[in-house]
Amino acid sequence: MAARRSAEQPVAWIITTAKRRAIDRVRRERVRGEKYALLTDFGEFDEGVTEMLDDASNGALQDDRLRLIFTCCHPALNMEARVALTLRTLGGLAAPEIAKAFLIPETTLAQRLVRAKAQDS
Repeated sequence: MAARRSAEQPVAWIITTAKRRAIDRVRRERVRGEKYALLTDFGEFDEGVTEMLDDASNGALQDDRLRLIFTCCHPALNMEARVALTLRTLGGLAAPEIAKAFLIPETTLAQRLVRAKAQDS
């Protein structure tokens, strides 16, 4: 029925279509502005994180946990190795506990940890 109306009244169809496209454009610009504001806020947070990392590299931060987190989560390691190494290094869990959580033999997990530590070095 709508197709029939548009064929009968092409001017009305063009006006309606233009109005709807204008509304879509206004909405899109509003959402884009909101997202940009969020990114800007995140950028300010990112500067704070950068300052914290700079302080850590200058020795102002005595805690080695941040360095350990970056080491354990290095993208060169596969996901299983990252999780296992993080649980072992930062969580303080023993290899048998981690192996039980992964549902794998303890020797397999131990080998995974050795490979991850070797690849990290």
